[in-house]
Amino acid sequence: MTRTFGGLYARKLRGPSRFVWTQDTLRIIVRGLFQFHRCGPRSVSLHIIAPHLRSLIREHVKSVVCASHGYSNFSEDHFERICARWIRLPSLGAVLLKLQEFSTYACLVGSTSATYDSLCADGFMPRSAYDVFDSEISRLHFFHTGCRLRILPAIPRPCDQPSWGSCFYCGSGLTDKIDLNLLPKCECIGQLAQGEDVCVCSSCVDEIADD
Repeated sequence: MTRTFGGLYARKLRGPSRFVWTQDTLRIIVRGLFQFHRCGPRSVSLHIIAPHLRSLIREHVKSVVCASHGYSNFSEDHFERICARWIRLPSLGAVLLKLQEFSTYACLVGSTSATYDSLCADGFMPRSAYDVFDSEISRLHFFHTGCRLRILPAIPRPCDQPSWGSCFYCGSGLTDKIDLNLLPKCECIGQLAQGEDVCVCSSCVDEIADD
């Protein structure tokens, strides 16, 4: 079972075993690039973004693998036990390279007459990358004015106290019970938001209420 448990993300028995980039994992790269590097009041460097996205990709792979075997404690425990040896995950360097590659496409479109269509048509951008950019940009057009939606959780901030995790919006540590506020994701995200809540600190709740 160990050899087949990982499915698409299972390592080979012999030789090098590279991570398989799927549309879902590439979406995490594009969303991270737009949310943390190209949008918002402050641009975060790609080197800081990469570890955060790698952890999100790991959680996505874990979700896919566990779902294929039925969500259960056995599936999650089995994943954790065999992950390092039998499950393919991207290295930090691989995530950073993808971020740099996709950042190049976005910069060319933003600073030259090139478009994502022309980059793909000229063979400069692979079709897999074009499809992800196209779907994400199309999704952004459906956001309502002033939407505070964040697709990905914020990059966690350093916290020197025990916490229940990080605020979805600002990344600060959730160190007090008053910070455990569950808010639904905005309807702009469509079906991905159905039944999904995010944990938000009290400061962000107050800021949202003032808007």
